[in-house]
Amino acid sequence: MGFSPAQVGEMTPWQFMACLDGYGRSQGWNTAPQGKRMSIDRMRELGIEGV
Repeated sequence: MGFSPAQVGEMTPWQFMACLDGYGRSQGWNTAPQGKRMSIDRMRELGIEGV
């Protein structure tokens, strides 16, 4: 992406991931979601609360 390690270190995780997403889109990475969404029941089975 062209950032120095110092520049990456100064970024928030959100900023870095936004840069990575933009870079990937410009390079033609496939950004389509893969797989299917997890059901609410499955999340509850796994102990995930608040869904």
